[in-house]
Amino acid sequence: MITDKEILVLYYSQHGAVRQMAQFIARGVEQVDGARARLRTVAKVSAVCEATEPGIPDDGAPYVELRDLEECIGLAWAAPPVSATWPPR
Repeated sequence: MITDKEILVLYYSQHGAVRQMAQFIARGVEQVDGARARLRTVAKVSAVCEATEPGIPDDGAPYVELRDLEECIGLAWAAPPVSATWPPR
């Protein structure tokens, strides 16, 4: 269902610091009247083609899907500042 003021808060975090930042962003979004945050993450990229991540993360937010982008009116992106690629390889 499309919510007219839902913001996708998308992040990648290896050690939890960026996840915490994304949670703070989501909390800020939730403080705006009528706005909701949809917290999502991405799977780690592997250089090995056969390596895959589980369909559902062990902890934290669910993985982002195309419908998350389609259904939200905005995007807040949280990523490690030292990374040249997102997510890191």
